[in-house]
Amino acid sequence: MTPNRSFRRTWLAALAAVVVLGLAGAPPALSAPARPGDPGAGGKVFAPKPMLPGPVQVPGKGAQPAPFTTPLKPTTATALPGAEKTRANALAPDRTGAAGPSLRRVDGADEPTQWYCEERINRSTSLNADPDNYSATIQYAAQLGCNFYLDYAYGVAGVFDRSRSWDGDLLHVGTPFEFYQWYSGQSSGALTIPGDWYDGGRQVEVVFEVYLLAPYGVYWGACNPLPGLRYLLCDGLGTDLLHVVVGTGSFDTGLNPPVNRYTALGDSYSSGTGAFPYLGGGNPASCRRSNSTYGFDIAGDGFLGLPIDRPNLKACHGGRIDDIYRAQNPLTEFAQIEYVKPYTRFATVSIGGNDLGFAAKLRDCALSDCADGGPLVTPGELSGTQSRLTALYRDIRSRMRSDGYLVVLSYPAFLPNPDDPVDPQPSVSRCPATNSQITSAELRLIYQATVQARDMIASAVAATGDPRVLFVDVLDAFRAHRVCSADPWSNGVEALDPEDSFHPNARGYQAVADRLRSSLGLTPY
Repeated sequence: MTPNRSFRRTWLAALAAVVVLGLAGAPPALSAPARPGDPGAGGKVFAPKPMLPGPVQVPGKGAQPAPFTTPLKPTTATALPGAEKTRANALAPDRTGAAGPSLRRVDGADEPTQWYCEERINRSTSLNADPDNYSATIQYAAQLGCNFYLDYAYGVAGVFDRSRSWDGDLLHVGTPFEFYQWYSGQSSGALTIPGDWYDGGRQVEVVFEVYLLAPYGVYWGACNPLPGLRYLLCDGLGTDLLHVVVGTGSFDTGLNPPVNRYTALGDSYSSGTGAFPYLGGGNPASCRRSNSTYGFDIAGDGFLGLPIDRPNLKACHGGRIDDIYRAQNPLTEFAQIEYVKPYTRFATVSIGGNDLGFAAKLRDCALSDCADGGPLVTPGELSGTQSRLTALYRDIRSRMRSDGYLVVLSYPAFLPNPDDPVDPQPSVSRCPATNSQITSAELRLIYQATVQARDMIASAVAATGDPRVLFVDVLDAFRAHRVCSADPWSNGVEALDPEDSFHPNARGYQAVADRLRSSLGLTPY
């Protein structure tokens, strides 16, 4: 392939503005953003372990099982013969009578035709939709009320998780009560469930457990229906000690189903440069972010049992390693690293190509004979960039959830590999600009440099020693579909918008997403 040097000069104006990995500067913006929430210290996963009450010491009966340790399951209301029409937790009518010698009516209560105790549970939920403090708060109060004096009673309420896979986990224990020769008590509490730190807590149940000791000479006859509650245990009918557990039944806390919260970092190969149109709104125009980038493509896919959330896309055209830590658009956004939160469970990054100077080196290949000057990237450049990348990957992981994953991508080779027969090569009819500007030897150097960058990034990932930093190789994701093919997945020279040149188009970003799917085992969710 022999280049036409006169044509090379006519192409200079377009190519001089080409930025292979997005090196364009940012225009000034108008207003400063609100600071994102403090990322906090560490990414510990919320694991509720409430302190259980000890065994209940019932006078004359000894130690009874500690609350919330007895196996529970929904059970129907039940009554002994003759007590079917009594109310709530009722004494057996055939042994009490209206003037039972051992029973003392509560002052102010109607003259009882039945002697009973009744449980009630009040609860409320509230949702905090702040993305940095996404949570649901459950407040609850459980009351016991009787129309006669008990010899003794103990009660405590708590919250059980009823979400799938967490059903039966105890989340919270309220304040217990205990009394002698009295008729009422209350247990209450409040629980806040952090929605991005705990995958359960989407459905819960408030449960109320009581021990009721009747006066001497009488016994319990019924666990009859209670408005709005269900029985989980009724033990002791026919005796003077009744052990009852009731619950509200499962209810929603308002939290959305759990997801892999996703932050997308990096340069133009992650922002979506090359796949117009670009996002507006709060996205700086200079970042050239697109809905076609791979991050939006994999959103909704399943990863380790949970769907990947819509990405918080902060990758920006022109990004270098330092730009992860400093804002490229300081009046509209903070540094990319500040958007990695303790609840971030999935993150992607492509970075380092601009640090290796690929853009200037490609221009050299187009405007001069770069094949005469040795490798495009030197061992020193590769080594220095690798050490910085390893430190960056470790820092990103330290800011995520402890069980999160950072996915690091290499760069796709967008120009044809002259040694690969599958890749269509430049020709005057099919790809005149590339054919006229870049020789086969130069194409080989460019491909080799992309391979070297891939290997360097993979080594940087391995050097972290962290199994939750994953490397995904996209070097050959465009094979047979590179620039100069009949169906290219990367832009060639784009004279109308030179910064889109040599970046993936929408189909190219889809190919990157497909490579992520196959490498990470992403599945439809």
